[in-house]
Parts: sequence; structure tokens; C-alpha cells
Amino acid sequence: MKFFREIFRLIKQLVFLPKNIGNFLFGTFYYDIFLAKSKKQYSGSLSLKNRTVIFLIFPEAGITNSHLRTLKYFIKNNYSPIVISNLPLIESDRSEILKNCYSLIERKNFGYDFGGYRDAILHLSNKIKKFDNLLLINDSTWFPILQDNAFINFINNSNLDFIGATSHYGFERLKLPSKRENLPKTINFNSDNRNFHYASYALSFSKKILNDSNFYKFWKTLRLSGTKNVVVRRGEIGLTQFIIRNKNYSHGSFIDSEKLETTLKEFSRERLLKICHEVIVENKSLRIFKEKFFTDLENSSKNEIISFLIIIVSRQIIVFSLLKFLIEELRFPFIKKMLLKLDKDSAEKTYNIIKSLDEEIFEEINSEIKANKELRKFIITN
Repeated sequence: MKFFREIFRLIKQLVFLPKNIGNFLFGTFYYDIFLAKSKKQYSGSLSLKNRTVIFLIFPEAGITNSHLRTLKYFIKNNYSPIVISNLPLIESDRSEILKNCYSLIERKNFGYDFGGYRDAILHLSNKIKKFDNLLLINDSTWFPILQDNAFINFINNSNLDFIGATSHYGFERLKLPSKRENLPKTINFNSDNRNFHYASYALSFSKKILNDSNFYKFWKTLRLSGTKNVVVRRGEIGLTQFIIRNKNYSHGSFIDSEKLETTLKEFSRERLLKICHEVIVENKSLRIFKEKFFTDLENSSKNEIISFLIIIVSRQIIVFSLLKFLIEELRFPFIKKMLLKLDKDSAEKTYNIIKSLDEEIFEEINSEIKANKELRKFIITN
């Protein structure tokens, strides 16, 4: 089966090779010379402060209350929002956004979130060198989903130069064990892995990075693409590797996956069993692995349960796998909207988490789900 998957992958690469070469050579040129001409910029009601957040939105159903919640959260925490919309806004939505931002840019959706982030950073130009902190955030998540979340406090108090909410590809990807006794004793975490990166839905940069002319150069020369996986490779992975290769910068994340094993060991075996049942698994091979493990789950040791959970995280992003645990125990203030689009089991587990939130936040998110058929296709809403 693996042989045929590799053959299919190679054929797919060959089919898309001309397009990928064109994107690599001319994607940014094509955007800057042609598509950028349709870009519209508006001045908002707020002044520019030394703490700024670039909020990238893709409002398919228009501006929602959750968009405004995000903006007002940052305003309350003394950030100046710059909003980038990868879709044109109707006049009433534009007016509402302009009340809650320093500036608004409406652009063609080329380059996905990194294309929008790039436009905002180039728009700011040398102003970014005056900032104490710059945040990049997008509306692929609902944020904040907790009234008392500590995300901004973490940024303010960590003294890290580059911060993500979460990271990906830090754990080594071992072959899935077929038997419980084959579970690995340890799974190594290494931020030097080639594909390691901090997720682009929430990123923070210190003044030290913003004063580096190479930071602006990274964005100026970033090769844009209309292909999602290429954007991830050049954008998310490329940006993280740019920071890591510069040994002068410290980096980390709000949810520190490197400390996940230590964190899990603090909980009782009974609590860990509960976490296992709450795990969200979308990947087919992981589901098979999970089902095999669950046949003898009650007889598993605490270390075996922890090993199982880390294997799941190593194969699937932590904001999918351990969402309920992250929110309840680590006060994680994000929910990825994609979870409602994966499959029935993932959507139902996610919706149950949403129903457990504060009433005001639940009603806000629930109304958004009801209005969006892609978000509600697997669930029955309240």
C-alpha cells in the first residue's frame, strides 16, 4: 500500500510540476505586478501603537461577532489591529471593522494567510522597527474562547523573541506499533527537525526581531503561491527556520509540546484514561491504531497511556488531538474551525467542547455555525 501511495505522490508531483515551477519563479511577481493593483486600503479609527496585531480574515459569511470579539480583545490589551481581508467586504461590514482597527486592507486571496501577512508588513514598512511587539493571527480559529486566557500574559512575561500558540513536527514520527508492548518508552522532540514550525494562526515577534532588517527582507522576498502546501513550506516552515537559523533569537510556544510528557505525568492514570477517550483522531491509520490500543486500554499502565497520547500528537497536530485537555487543563484559548469540517466524530466532540464554554461565547460561536453549512454539516446544533 505504501508503495502505491509513493507512486501516486510522484505522479501528482509530475502533473503539477509546471504549475509549481511557475509559482516558484513568478508567483510573487504575478501578485505584485497584477493582483496587487486591485488591493484597497482604508484608514481606521484607532491610532498606531507600539504593540500591533495583524488580523487576517477570510469572511465567507461576512463579518461575525467572533471577528469583533477578537479585535476588541486585542484593543483591550493595548494592541492596534491591522485587518487584512482576503475577500471584499460589504459596506456595513467594512464600517464595523474600521471602528475597531488602525487600517484595513482588502486583497485578492493569493498566498493565503502569508500573502495577507506580507501585504500588511510591507504596508507598515519601517514602522515595524518602532514596535515593541507584533502579532500575526488569522480567523481559522475562534479566539479567545476563554474569559481568563493567559496568551497575552505569556507573550509579555516569557522573554521569548518568537512565539507560537503551538508547534508542529517536533516529535519524531515512529512507525505505529501493532502491539501495546511495542509502545516506545520515549519519543524524542527536536525543534531542529527539518519541517518543525510554529503554526501560523498565532505568531508573536519581539522588538529584537522587528529591528532586524532581514525580517523585513524575508517578507519582501517571500515567494508567494496559490498552492496551500507550498505556502506552508515557504511560509510557516520557512519563517520558523529563518528565526531558528539565526542563533540570536529565542523561540517557544504557549503550548510547549517538548514538555508534554512531563505535563501528562502530573495527572493521575484515571485522568489520563479520560483524556484518551476525549482524543480527536481524523487520520485513518491513527484511528486503526487507536482502536487496537483501546481494546486493552483499561489494562494499560500510566506510561503506556502517555506513550499512546504522544504518538497521536506526533502524527496529528496537537490542537486537533488533545483539544479538550488543552482547554480544560492548560487554558488554551483557541479552537480550530476546521475540526467541525473533518468528520462526524471530530465535529461532535468539538461541538460538545464548544457547548461547555461560557454561555455568551457559546451563543456567539453557535450562531456562526448555524449560519455556515460547512461548519454544521456533521452536527445538529442547539
